[in-house]
Parts: sequence; C-alpha cells; structure tokens
Amino acid sequence: MTRLAGGCPLPAFRPLDGAWAELCRAAADPASRLEGRLPALIASGARPYGLVADSHGRLLCRRGRRGAAWLLPIWSLETGASARGLGGEGRSGAGPRVRAALARLLAIEGLPILVKFGQVDIEFVHPFKRLAAGALAFDEAEFDAFLDETIGRYASFLTGAVPMELRARVRVTSPFPPVLSDAAWRAGYINAHIVDQHGPAGADLAAALAGLEIPDLARRTALHRRAGERLRQAAEAEGFAFVDDLSPFLGTDGLVDPALAGPAAGHDHHLDFRASRRVMLDRIWSIID
Repeated sequence: MTRLAGGCPLPAFRPLDGAWAELCRAAADPASRLEGRLPALIASGARPYGLVADSHGRLLCRRGRRGAAWLLPIWSLETGASARGLGGEGRSGAGPRVRAALARLLAIEGLPILVKFGQVDIEFVHPFKRLAAGALAFDEAEFDAFLDETIGRYASFLTGAVPMELRARVRVTSPFPPVLSDAAWRAGYINAHIVDQHGPAGADLAAALAGLEIPDLARRTALHRRAGERLRQAAEAEGFAFVDDLSPFLGTDGLVDPALAGPAAGHDHHLDFRASRRVMLDRIWSIID
C-alpha cells in the first residue's frame, strides 16, 4: 500500500478530496454567502479562484498549500455540457447556469476564473453528429468545419457573458489530451450521462460507435492540439487569457503521459485525479499566481 510521510496510507486521504470538492461546489452556491467570508479567508492565506467547467474541471479543483497560502476553488460543475451548446437550448440546460455562475464570480473583485468546456464536443458530440449523418468515415475537412462552428459558438457565448473590461480575469482553458485508447473506441465506448445529453435516440450506440472510424490516439492528440490553437486565437482576440492544458500533460512520445492515466488507463476519458495531482497543482499555482 502506498504511504505518505508519517506512515499514513494514501487511501485515508481520498475521502478528503471528495469532501473538499463538495465544499468547493457548495461555495459556488449563492446561498453560501461566500463573498462576506472571503476577506477573512484570504487573510488566513486562502488563494481563491473560480472554476466553471464540465467534468474535466474536477481535475482543477484541488486541495493544496504553498507555505502559508492555500488553494480555495469556487467550483461550478456542469457535467457533460458542450461548449457549442452553452448559448442554445441544449438538453443539459447548462447555458443559463454557466452565465449566472460567471456573473457571480466576476462580481468578486480580482478573482481569477478558469473556464473549461470543449472536450465533450471533440470527443463525443462530433462522433454523435457523424452517426446521425451516416458518415462512418472520418473526414478531416468536416471536422475542421465542426471545430470552427463550435469555437465560434463558444466564443460568442463567452463574449456575451463577460464584459470586455473583465475578460483578462477569465482564463479560457484548452482541452486536455485524449486518454481513451484506440481499443476502447473500437469496443464502442459510451458514457451514459453524455449520451443522455448529446447522443442519438433509439440506437444501439455501442455497436454504432464500434462501426465508426475514429482516428488513432496520435491523430486524436493532434486534433485536440488544433482545437486548442483555434480556441487560443478566438479567446485572445476577444480579450480573454488562454491556458494550454494539453502540452504539460504529454509524455516524451507526444501522447498523454501514461503516468497520468492511472489504473483506468485507456478506459476513462478523464485523466486520473490522483495520478495527476502533482502536475495539476503546479499548473494551478502557475495560472493563479
């Protein structure tokens, strides 16, 4: 069993991560009245930051200290939300909630805010749209058109939600590297919650996905990089800060660092929370400093 300094087994700390995440989500609720408590928390060393994200944002909601300073995420979670759907009437209904969360966080003077959406679009919404269109072969030009439309919609939503004079406080983050293995896609990987929000109805989805041409991991990584580059251009053109959340998580072969994939490597579309702890904490401190 892995042990930390002092001999305490690592599993003993795992419930703390879950409890901390729930506290950080509760802090994002206006009923928490966090604004009135922040001055005292900051005086005690808190380094607050806002986090509005899909489930990949869980990786950025962390407990961590540097000297007397400690991280205080204020986390609004929109599991399965797509970037392209935030401005519309999607099944998730996430758009109005994200807009409200941003408004509340922006009202806290000087608070840095991380926004993470878009990975759901690349990894799931696009294949679902291909299935609906009967496009079994992957078409890079069609993907580029989808990407441009998605980023355009996302940028339009953000510019409508964040006044120009406050945009420098908002860090628009790129998608993480893809983690799902080629074998998982060949087997017809599905995520039930994302299917409920974005998937086609009345289909044997696993079998349909297994018949869809999915680029291999190296090519998918290149597509994620392309998405990040286009998102950077769109975000910076509108006055937002941009954070590259792809390059720091790659190994020497240019693919996701296997050390960050954890025990579910290749079979979960998220980086592993615990395996990525150290590198993620370094990223968070560098972003909010």
